[in-house]
Amino acid sequence: LFILISLPAFSSELIDKRKENYQANKDNMRLIYNAIKSNDLDQVIKSADVIESFAATMPSFFPEGSESRGASDNIWLDFSGFEKSSKANEIAARALKVAAQENNIEELNNLFDALSNTCKSCHRSYKN
Repeated sequence: LFILISLPAFSSELIDKRKENYQANKDNMRLIYNAIKSNDLDQVIKSADVIESFAATMPSFFPEGSESRGASDNIWLDFSGFEKSSKANEIAARALKVAAQENNIEELNNLFDALSNTCKSCHRSYKN
């Protein structure tokens, strides 16, 4: 009985945490965009690392029963596709971080666009 009563609270906390993480991703994308323009590679590395870390755990924030207004049912109907999208986001964030660590200025804009595209692609498929 205790588990059944606490399940909605757990789900609500999980949904709030994933919303916080998505807001942090949005904020970090803005920070990366501005950091590339100002050649602040440390900020690119820091923000890309935050995005990469969340992407690596993103699917765990969507257990069955954690439906919310912003999450499309497609997440649970095509969970393996959602996991692939999350992995693509992780890989793109890592590539951007590595380019910044290696001082590869020429690639930063292209890699930022690639990272942004993984976000947009996932949103089109899995966000309401």
